[in-house]
Amino acid sequence: MKRPGFLILLVCFCLVGCSQSARSRSAKSFDEIRALVVGKTEAEVKKLLGDPDHREKLLFGDERWTWWNYTYLGGNDWAPEVRDMVVHLEITFAGPLTATAGTDESSQWRVSEPYGVGFTFPGAGVDGQSQSLNKNARNSI
Repeated sequence: MKRPGFLILLVCFCLVGCSQSARSRSAKSFDEIRALVVGKTEAEVKKLLGDPDHREKLLFGDERWTWWNYTYLGGNDWAPEVRDMVVHLEITFAGPLTATAGTDESSQWRVSEPYGVGFTFPGAGVDGQSQSLNKNARNSI
């Protein structure tokens, strides 16, 4: 005895499960997150967004945090071919010019400005290098 309803339901569950990987983890768009974290410290960003998936020390002592498949490019400010695409969120923190003894280090590091919040497209790079696009720095692409 065949059950076409069961088969259709099973296919729907499979499709929903597969599409989960293409969704962002945040309900907020990239632009909303950028406005939310501007000027915040590492501790404040961690409280707002949670632990990053990856931390990277940069050449001059700054640090970049990455949340994979975390947000999307929402709104009409983005080109139609990238609008609503899920992206990796990248936030760069700059340390204080002088270290203060006896303070919590994460309260001293702040989101680097003006280009401290950016993103990369998942799988967009060649040989492991992703291309970064920030609408404030589009002329570099």
